[in-house]
Amino acid sequence: MTGNKIHLTKKFICAAAALVLCAAMFAESEEEYKRRILSTADLSGQSESELMAADDGVDKGAAQANKQKRLPSTFPRDVPYTQAGIDFAEAHYGHKIFNDEKRRKFYDASVEAANALTSDYAKHISLARAHYYYGLSVMETFDLTTLDKIDLGDANANVSANDVAGLYFDKAIAECDAALKIRRGSDAYSTMAQAISMNCTAKNVAYVLANGLKVRAYAKKAVEQDYSNGLGQFMVIAQDAYAPWPFCKLKSSRKALIRVLNDPYIRIERFDAQMIYAAIGYTFYKQKKWDKAIEWYKKILEIYPMNFTARQMIKKNEDRKAGKK
Repeated sequence: MTGNKIHLTKKFICAAAALVLCAAMFAESEEEYKRRILSTADLSGQSESELMAADDGVDKGAAQANKQKRLPSTFPRDVPYTQAGIDFAEAHYGHKIFNDEKRRKFYDASVEAANALTSDYAKHISLARAHYYYGLSVMETFDLTTLDKIDLGDANANVSANDVAGLYFDKAIAECDAALKIRRGSDAYSTMAQAISMNCTAKNVAYVLANGLKVRAYAKKAVEQDYSNGLGQFMVIAQDAYAPWPFCKLKSSRKALIRVLNDPYIRIERFDAQMIYAAIGYTFYKQKKWDKAIEWYKKILEIYPMNFTARQMIKKNEDRKAGKK
């Protein structure tokens, strides 16, 4: 993916995020907005009130989850990653997928491992993860410094890659939906939140308006089911870190992310950690605290030395520090 395409994609993300927030805050009341965007949604048998109940503040979900805190080492996660699934994620974040042939190799192995599982619920989640990482790999990575450049004219500049990625994110969402019909488990909710979040970058503004608020709602459900779910914990907070001004909450989101990193009751995979490091680095970047931002992006390179986003953002921060545009 070229640099220009990366920039155009992120302009669309920012535009879509701003539209979601503006629509909710100014065009209608929050409750009216929630009812409208969920009116035609497939919620896996849940009522609108059930899904959105966790989206009226962090405290309710946290209060319930805090009663269930257990060290991750003392109990199994909802659906463990297959080794092939781990390999796919590691290859993506380690920047080891350079063409469709390699992407397909990791994807096929992940699908094969998922289909070999005996639990239908686990099979759906593992297939969702395979679809998700295929779509993510197609989109490659993004230039986070373009988040403030809202230009709706560029929304469909990268149609081909976005269309392919969106198709696989749709597949991931469908698998999560099937899993939730079997059991409303934590990994089903968090994987659904992750897939919808990335689909918002691949689809048009209408999709974002219809689905943007579901990301945090599903993530909170994941945390309610399993406090140790690191992905769910991250997805609850990420919107506040990455939302465009004036809707972002840089200091509070950073504090919350650091709390997640330091909480022994939260399970953090290597690929979850790099997302958290990137989000913290971004909050410092937005505050023009170049050295602190670089420090956090370098943490990503400690686990993924070739990570594209980290290397890119370190260069961006170094340029800003030196007064370059």
